[in-house]
Amino acid sequence: MNKTGVLVADSKKARLFEYEHSREPWSETACFVNPDAGRRAATDRPPRVQESVGAARHAIEPRTDPKDKANARFACALIAALRAGRDEQRFQSLVIAAAPRFLGTLHGELDKDLQQCVRREIRRNLTGLDSAGIRSYLLE
Repeated sequence: MNKTGVLVADSKKARLFEYEHSREPWSETACFVNPDAGRRAATDRPPRVQESVGAARHAIEPRTDPKDKANARFACALIAALRAGRDEQRFQSLVIAAAPRFLGTLHGELDKDLQQCVRREIRRNLTGLDSAGIRSYLLE
C-alpha cells in the first residue's frame, strides 16, 4: 500500500490531499490559510540611525522583507504538517505543486526525510482550481 500526499500551495493558502490509487477519489485532509497574507506592511516609519558626526538621521531598511518572513513562517507550518503526516504514515510519497517563488521557500524548510518522499514537483499555482481540476491537472 503506497499512499501519496499532494500539497497544493501558494503564499496565501494551501491544501493537502491524500490518495492510495490515482483512479480512486482523493480525500482533502487539510486546508491551511496564511494568517499574515492579508495584513498590510507596517505603515510606521522605518527605524532611524544617528550619524556618528553631526545631527543627521537616516532611515534604514530591514534586513528581511516582512512579507518574506510571513511566507517563511507559513512554509514552516506546512512542513510541520507534512512531517506529522509522514510520521503517522498517512503517505509514503509526496507531490508538491506550488507557485515558483513559494516552492523555493518550501525547499528552504524541507528536511532530508521529506526530500526523499518528494516524487514530483510542479512549479505552478494550482490553488485556484477545485479538487477535480487539481486532480486532472496532476494526473495528465
